[in-house]
Amino acid sequence: DTGHLLGNIELACALNGYRPYLVGGFDDEAVNQLLYLDVSQEGAIAIVPLLDAVEDEGKISTSPTAISSLAITEYPYIPDGQLLEYLHLATQIDAAELQLESLNDPLEPSQTQDTEADKYNFPFCTKISTVTSPIDWNENLEGLENTILRRRSTRAYSGGDLELSELNALLDFTYQPHHYTDQHLSPNPDYFDLDLIETFLAVSGVSGLEEGCYYYAPKAQELRQIRFKKFRQELHYLCLGQDLGRDAAVVLFHTADLNKAVAKYGDRAYRYLHMDAGHLGQKLNLAAIHLGIGASGIGGFFDDQVNEVLGIPVDEAVVYITTLGQPAYSY
Repeated sequence: DTGHLLGNIELACALNGYRPYLVGGFDDEAVNQLLYLDVSQEGAIAIVPLLDAVEDEGKISTSPTAISSLAITEYPYIPDGQLLEYLHLATQIDAAELQLESLNDPLEPSQTQDTEADKYNFPFCTKISTVTSPIDWNENLEGLENTILRRRSTRAYSGGDLELSELNALLDFTYQPHHYTDQHLSPNPDYFDLDLIETFLAVSGVSGLEEGCYYYAPKAQELRQIRFKKFRQELHYLCLGQDLGRDAAVVLFHTADLNKAVAKYGDRAYRYLHMDAGHLGQKLNLAAIHLGIGASGIGGFFDDQVNEVLGIPVDEAVVYITTLGQPAYSY
């Protein structure tokens, strides 16, 4: 949910002449004390300074703001209902243990530039281009502002199909921000570490696209089919019996290699992964609402069975699900 809010902040700032800068690594205790928070009930998970959008983006610091916490491998017995609180407290950063000098160093070019190739390129798979024209948000982003105000999660789908052009438009707005610079949106919006997030789509009803599971390759801008199958009943089961999973035209899975993420950020990786996935989910939601398409996030699913059923590589753990489809009612 916080990731959804960060997505809204990114776009609302563009409407008002600001550019948000996400800070995920900070002295948790100091920030919580500053805000007079009862840490047994709540705690800060992100800090968002707002910069003047007219400033040259090249002047924005490239110092890392997603900072590692410790990785804990031995846990005490944790009673039911207390795991989330324990995990949050265990992933706090102790400023006394940080080497603050190194945090101010700019990232090496290899750390700030995307690799040329997408992570997965399955041999002999069918590839479908997703290249499309950007969504037109109207003069002064009026359409975007209205969409933010109207945004609601879809509670039921009709089971009808989407057009491939509609799916392409949703993916374009979410994953290709540089296509929207002419509309005064940032070409490089802030995430904590988007390189850790991969995207897979279970397609049940898209005109012009065979049913099955696809990997979305954002750099190549294409869908790569990894399994041919009708998944509606399996998706209903995997989404804990929620009809949204069965009736959606597309169920989009945001995944991450947890071993890689924890090696880089310690147990605090869970914060960064979920906020980045939610951030992507919010942009999908807004694009969908603008185009008259339904969208809803799902956080509850059978984690251990998704990969086997859909053919997603075993290294990838599902972090979040976004469903897309024809809404069963007007909104």
